[in-house]
Amino acid sequence: MSNDVVFKKVASQDDKDVFHHIKRLVWEGASYDMEYGREGSDLFLAYIDGVPGGTFEFTPYPQFTRSFMKKLFVNAVNEDMSVVELDSFAVLPKYRGVLGREIVRLMIHYAQTNGYTHGIGISAPDVFESFNSTYHIRSEQVGETIWYKGDDVIPTLFYLKEVYDNLEDEKYDWFKAPAELKKGKVA
Repeated sequence: MSNDVVFKKVASQDDKDVFHHIKRLVWEGASYDMEYGREGSDLFLAYIDGVPGGTFEFTPYPQFTRSFMKKLFVNAVNEDMSVVELDSFAVLPKYRGVLGREIVRLMIHYAQTNGYTHGIGISAPDVFESFNSTYHIRSEQVGETIWYKGDDVIPTLFYLKEVYDNLEDEKYDWFKAPAELKKGKVA
């Protein structure tokens, strides 16, 4: 396997069906309740060597963010921030260890390209730790850990601009910008 990774923005019902199939397999495999992509969100499929293996969702805050999430972050988000909700992170078991890092790269690229300074999301404790220790993306717990859809999760504020404004820092040597969007894909 050469591990050639390409991201494709979901643009058709077939793409959406693949997105939800992957997410359902991963989330149900972890005993999470399934949640579908929302209107107003940008959904992405991660392909590895031509095979879809992961998903990620970006939702503009507050326009399309669910009221549940707004309540979690009402005291953390201020008017100086441009915020995107980060969701639907799912990687099929076969591609773990490869696609996770690539999806984090997509997240930083997407934030920079679209002018988002911060991200919000609910993170499993191990994912929260990974963002801070492995990727050095400052991730702040902004509320009590809660039980949500099958797991304990941490309401997390991600400082994305700190990363893309400082990519020359060696702690971000894991970042490699994806190629420009071409026909709905990022390579």
